[in-house]
Amino acid sequence: MKSTDQHSMPAKSRHDLDASDLQQVLDRQNIQDTISRYSLGQDAHQGIDSNLLQQWDETFAANGSVDYSVAGGPVGSYRDLAKWMRGDADKPGSMSGFSNWQHMLSLPLVTIAGDTAKARTDFLATHRGRADQGADIHYNASGAFHDELVRTADGWRIQFRRLEVYFGDPLQIAKSV
Repeated sequence: MKSTDQHSMPAKSRHDLDASDLQQVLDRQNIQDTISRYSLGQDAHQGIDSNLLQQWDETFAANGSVDYSVAGGPVGSYRDLAKWMRGDADKPGSMSGFSNWQHMLSLPLVTIAGDTAKARTDFLATHRGRADQGADIHYNASGAFHDELVRTADGWRIQFRRLEVYFGDPLQIAKSV
């Protein structure tokens, strides 16, 4: 290692990691996994399968909240969001008109401050309309998730998520001949 002068300690090389550097890397990876579990919950449960809370209960803090008002969704708990998206026994959800979907995420930009963190993750989501219900469309949406996370005994969890939508485009599916 280089020394700034003959009496000083060696300067820290960019290749030397200490415990705090390693913890920062592990935290970033765990935060990225937490953010990805949200999309896994959405995408692993297609069509009428509404069990996304299997993953979301491991994604959000117990009192986790969301603001999806930009898309006509709730400002409330993540469980309110699940009900709005997937519906319940009394009312269909906002995604009931789609048979399939896929949410692709960018790598999040993460800032960690002790046991809290902020992350911004861009997304592209594509949704296929239910042809059996006359919805021969694809709906593509692009935007970002703005998350505030907290370290819990069970790992990093989303405390608050705000949806930002850049654009959404319904595309007619061509009829087969």
